[in-house]
Amino acid sequence: MTGFFTFMAAPAAGCIILALVFTYFGLHVLKREVIFVDLSLAQLAALGATLGFALEWDAHSWGAQGLSLLFIFLGALFFALVEYRFPEVSQEAVIGIVYVVGASLAIIIADRAPHAAEHIQFMLNGSILWITWTGVGTLTATAVIVGLLAWKWRKSIETWFDRKIADAGSYHRALWDFVFYALLGLVIAVSIKTAGIFLVFTLLIIPAVCATLFANNLYRQFVLGSVIGVVGSLAGLALSFSLDVPTGAMIVATFGVLFLAALGVRCFQNNRA
Repeated sequence: MTGFFTFMAAPAAGCIILALVFTYFGLHVLKREVIFVDLSLAQLAALGATLGFALEWDAHSWGAQGLSLLFIFLGALFFALVEYRFPEVSQEAVIGIVYVVGASLAIIIADRAPHAAEHIQFMLNGSILWITWTGVGTLTATAVIVGLLAWKWRKSIETWFDRKIADAGSYHRALWDFVFYALLGLVIAVSIKTAGIFLVFTLLIIPAVCATLFANNLYRQFVLGSVIGVVGSLAGLALSFSLDVPTGAMIVATFGVLFLAALGVRCFQNNRA
């Protein structure tokens, strides 16, 4: 039992940090109705990592990290500019286009590299079980920096919730759209190699969705979503260890069960009302 806690300490800490930061962003994503933006940004980060992989750069080198950040910031700028210049175009459609094109480019690039299949699977599922305390420190530092910036700009962040306010000045809306996407992208770029695309999307959406079923204001939604995110992550970690199955996939499946349970509880409450 002691060995279990020692081995799982760093992965558990990493999951807790990711659950907290992605719950916060997940609530914003739901309010802005850009549900798949994290998938698209994660795919752009994976595209940068895949290009570094094809160039035979170390996955944790500054060059590989820089490529992921570059593609994410370009994507954030693209999303903001398209919504600013072409408001008649659905933002979800643009996000979907970027995702599928980014995924296709990653496959094309990886096709010529050795061990391409393993790399693609790695980018999808991550390796949260093997995160080190150095990796946990990097995640923590990123979460703190992003959290401080979000707090500093909290008044402007409020416009993300109200489309009427945001539409009052399209230039300012585009600016804060870029800031939002860039901050989310920064967290994704740091966590994508550890968590993988599937787990990133899960942590961003499922805890936030479950929280909105039972809470009405942002603070309560964040607290409840964070609790759900932490519990789901730790339960998935424990199950993956005991069943000897892939960790990322097990955590995602665990959140699927929690989501179904939340729907069931909410239905029960509605029937009693």
